[in-house]
Amino acid sequence: MTYSGIVMDGDHVRDHVEQAQAAERLGFGSAFVTEVQEPDAITVLTAAAAGTERIRIGTGIVPIGLRDPYLAAMSFWSLQDLSGGRTIAGFGVSTPAIVTTWHGLPWDRPLARMREYIELFRGMTGGERLRHEGLYQTRAPALPAAAPSIPVYIGALGERMLELAGEIADGVILNYPTVTTIARSVAAIERGIARSGRARADVRILAFLRTVIDDSYEAASAPIKDELLAYFMAPVYQRVFTADGYGDDCEAFVARWGAREREQAIAGISEAFVRAHAVVGRSADECRAQAEGLVAAGLDEALLYPIAAAGVPNEQAAVLETIRALAPV
Repeated sequence: MTYSGIVMDGDHVRDHVEQAQAAERLGFGSAFVTEVQEPDAITVLTAAAAGTERIRIGTGIVPIGLRDPYLAAMSFWSLQDLSGGRTIAGFGVSTPAIVTTWHGLPWDRPLARMREYIELFRGMTGGERLRHEGLYQTRAPALPAAAPSIPVYIGALGERMLELAGEIADGVILNYPTVTTIARSVAAIERGIARSGRARADVRILAFLRTVIDDSYEAASAPIKDELLAYFMAPVYQRVFTADGYGDDCEAFVARWGAREREQAIAGISEAFVRAHAVVGRSADECRAQAEGLVAAGLDEALLYPIAAAGVPNEQAAVLETIRALAPV
């Protein structure tokens, strides 16, 4: 079993639900959802929980800067109640562009905020009545304890956040990984695990693997390149890409973008970069083999992030076909 779960994606909430239902029917164990723009993750998971019976549902991730810990605790407690105990709470710090520029909220002290946020979230969903004075200040009334307790995953990229995730989280989510970044990430996570005194088996390491099946590399890579635009524009990802040996791609992209050659900037992302950061193949077997190479670098689970190739007449149908083609059963 190469892919253990899926990442839902689509223009509409009903698209996500249809994907979760297909994944459950085909034997996947989990369905995660990202949150950047529409639709919001809590609405998607509520609909997915109501439309499924067995598959685990999780956020991958929601930014901690957009929801105070008590609101997050209420939302995920509700999802745990509705789903019958199938919810995973995935959190990340996101970026200043999203938290501050888009939402007008402060973004600062990411490590300290993540540590404190997770501590409060666990206490609140565990039924504790908290009086807290820190980065977050709360005197909230107690919620009923979630049953079972809600696993907390952290989306992490930089070394210190990876170590923190290994220290305090139940799972870690990696985004746009390569074989080399997976190995380095696992090493950092394991340092955090050792610091906490826990066992390696106590922390699940997952990665989103964007996967496109198409005969044409150009058609398969086009949606990947379009999405990479946002990541090339983020300094934190530029640093990771450069440290991983793709500084030339970053420099070329930034130079073209700065010269207002926007189409050329996106088109110029190299094939080597795309193939290292995504799974692009002409068949399910070819994609599965590429994914197995990434899993072997140190992952506990690979999550299928199915993407439709450019030019397909029905994107949702293409995504569902990719889920079917790469199903574990």
